[in-house]
Amino acid sequence: MDPERDLVLLGHIRERIARIEEYTGGERSRFYDSRLVQDAVVRNLQTIAESTQRLSDGL
Repeated sequence: MDPERDLVLLGHIRERIARIEEYTGGERSRFYDSRLVQDAVVRNLQTIAESTQRLSDGL
């Protein structure tokens, strides 16, 4: 278990969530109406998934 590494990863995840919120403005229509937004959101979700796999098991 590495708490410092977990904090860095959690911060990274939080940044990605903020980007998704920025791209969509919290509106589903922005996501559905733009392929560019869809691609950006999906890429950030992939990055979040990768980061969660690197978190400590105990977390």
